[in-house]
Amino acid sequence: MQCGHEEWSCNLLDISLKGMLVEPPDNIDINLDNPCGMALFLGEDISIHARVQIAHVNDGNWGLKWLQIDVASLQHLRRLIELNTNNPAMLTRELSELG
Repeated sequence: MQCGHEEWSCNLLDISLKGMLVEPPDNIDINLDNPCGMALFLGEDISIHARVQIAHVNDGNWGLKWLQIDVASLQHLRRLIELNTNNPAMLTRELSELG
């Protein structure tokens, strides 16, 4: 993640078409109202890049919502979720909710 002039790594806990849940490093001081950039590297040639907003903080974890995500990243995200879901109908429902 990157916010302002600071950059750090987070542990990914969960991801969806609406956002992601991450465990940030300890003792990070950040303005929760500022949008951040994030990159999720899935392999050598595949990554998801987006602008995110911290939507909530629970038990020290951050719930991030997507603000901007490019088409290629959205395709990678969809495929990632598709490969890891037990319920394809849920993916279809989430996609329809996105419009």
